[in-house]
Amino acid sequence: MPFPNLDHALKAAQRAIDLAVHHALNHQPTHITTKGDRDVVTNVDLAVENLIRHRLSDWDPAVGFVGEENGSSGDENTYWVLDPIDGTINFSHGSPLCAIALGLVQDDQPLLGVTAVPFLGHRYWAVKGEGAYRDGDPIAVSTTTSLDNALIGMCDYGSGPDASTRDRLCNDLDQRLTGQAQGVRRLGTTALELVWVADGTLDASILFGNRTWDTASGAIIAREAGALVLDADGSPHTTRSHCTLATTPALADVLVPMMDIARDTNYWPRPAGTQ
Repeated sequence: MPFPNLDHALKAAQRAIDLAVHHALNHQPTHITTKGDRDVVTNVDLAVENLIRHRLSDWDPAVGFVGEENGSSGDENTYWVLDPIDGTINFSHGSPLCAIALGLVQDDQPLLGVTAVPFLGHRYWAVKGEGAYRDGDPIAVSTTTSLDNALIGMCDYGSGPDASTRDRLCNDLDQRLTGQAQGVRRLGTTALELVWVADGTLDASILFGNRTWDTASGAIIAREAGALVLDADGSPHTTRSHCTLATTPALADVLVPMMDIARDTNYWPRPAGTQ
């Protein structure tokens, strides 16, 4: 489909997120279902995804949609991608560390992103080429230049298929970073980590096992705030990537070589057209 009007798309995304935030703030996770190894879904996840899917379909049915809970429909090249509650386990335990992440993707790259953090009262957004914002104010990545002053977010250990490989990678990298960085944190929500890189709360975020709904919105927000968002080999991150490294630029030369531990695993970049 033609390149979408991003100003109109952002307005549509913001209105859809309004509905989602209102629902999340006013409904409890009363029905929690296990959908895999240490992975859960709640009634709120499902309701938020349905609200946003229907709202955006009404706005422009030609744009496809990919949701974490109910899969994909429509255009496979230009599509919305949503994680209705990133950090569902946190949410189900009453933790405020969770986020609603909505991105618009074309040709394997996010064009815009809106990430709401309902229980902390913040919203982040970005449109390609127009900077990144939190609650309407411009944001930028940190100016940290050394790893011993850096606070790093890291993904959870493995679950589901290939969990043992992810466990090994996380353990190895965790040990290296714990010995060299000022701090390492596991927040349980990549969507939140990415926007915290964007506003300088974190200096970097590392994820093994990229899923587009977790990263599309945060990737464009972090990039527009001045972060480098990379694959494991230091190449630019896309929706095909299996790892995500978002970092303030001065730390890239230290962190990218550490990602080499993913070489010869399923988390190393693959040629275009392969999975």
